Amino acid sequence: MNTSGNKNPSGFFFFILKNPVLFWVKKNLFDSVISSLLTLLSVWMIARLILGAIVPLVEMNWVVIRDNLKLILTGSYPSAQLWRIWLSVSYIALFGGASFGLSTKKVPLVMIIVLLVEGALAALPFSWLARGFLIANIALSMLGLLGIRHIEKRKRVRIVVAAWLIFLPVAFILTFGLTGESGFMLVVATNYWGGLLLSLLIALTSITLSFPIGLLLALGRRSSLKFIKFVCTVVIEVVRGVPLITILFIAYLIVPLALPRSLNPSVFIRAMVGIIMFHSAYMAEDFRGGLQGIPRTQYEAAASLNLSKTKTLVLVILPQVFKRMIPVLVSRLTGIIKDTSLISIIGLLDMIGISSAIISNPQYMTSSPQVLFFMAAIYFIICYSISAASSKIERNLENASKQAVSL
Repeated sequence: MNTSGNKNPSGFFFFILKNPVLFWVKKNLFDSVISSLLTLLSVWMIARLILGAIVPLVEMNWVVIRDNLKLILTGSYPSAQLWRIWLSVSYIALFGGASFGLSTKKVPLVMIIVLLVEGALAALPFSWLARGFLIANIALSMLGLLGIRHIEKRKRVRIVVAAWLIFLPVAFILTFGLTGESGFMLVVATNYWGGLLLSLLIALTSITLSFPIGLLLALGRRSSLKFIKFVCTVVIEVVRGVPLITILFIAYLIVPLALPRSLNPSVFIRAMVGIIMFHSAYMAEDFRGGLQGIPRTQYEAAASLNLSKTKTLVLVILPQVFKRMIPVLVSRLTGIIKDTSLISIIGLLDMIGISSAIISNPQYMTSSPQVLFFMAAIYFIICYSISAASSKIERNLENASKQAVSL
């Protein structure tokens, strides 16, 4: 008989203590009678909610998505030229898989989730062409994942970075065209762009241009030249003090008046100008906060190495700012993607505008849950992929910093 007061665990309890997962479950979820009851109640409520959401979705009639899939994805883009859009999407699938291939894991969890969502969409009652395209993208992602790992390690990052740097120009060339009103790559005016295509092009362009403009505004606000500092401060504070909807209306109405009559930018260009102005001002404040967080000793250390102000900024300060600002910048990027839904108020038919038009059709008035769920799934895939990629970058940078310190 054990008189020390400590009971030796045996049998099932010994198995729980030996297994860290079961030990955590026992300690945090079933530690007492009340805790066990709350855990069981919570599991029951979550199961009811999940089943209550999944069963109606399975039983829904998804014909509305099948009939309007082309409108949701590309708007009024000519059907004969859709191969150019599919080529751009396949490019994303291929190099998206290659980006995941930079991970040390065999198949990263994030990629598995994205592919499962694509597979779930392929299981919906779409046309065989749409299903085949989704399955082909899954195959391309796996091809990119496996292909990049057969390349020398030092070249992998360069290839992936170069592929993403040239993607936006290539996508615009493919989408807009080159050869006027006839030919293999005929020009498709921006008023024919719509749906997911329009949302992504505006979001990617706004992200690409807001980043450097916001950085320049932040540096200008910290400038020792009073005029530059005053102008940058006024621009930042005025734009940040106005809602995005107002900025879009100003860009829609005022931009044509500020230009010569010979120049009449399309609504697409005006929308991009408004979104870029708005998010550049907010990014400027994000960058200014990051710059202020750099200790003064970093500037002094760079000066002791006889580095110029430009080299100090580029080689010493900005790399630290970018590393610290990854969470903030990711939040800003996802915000830009979601803010593109507001362009429908100035007449552009993005995904939200298309969904409103579909739901207003008497034939599909009762199909709003299907349309809204499909839109939510698309936004989730995009935003979750960005968030997961940023988390991976943060972990890699943290591991690299630890290795550098240990050396």
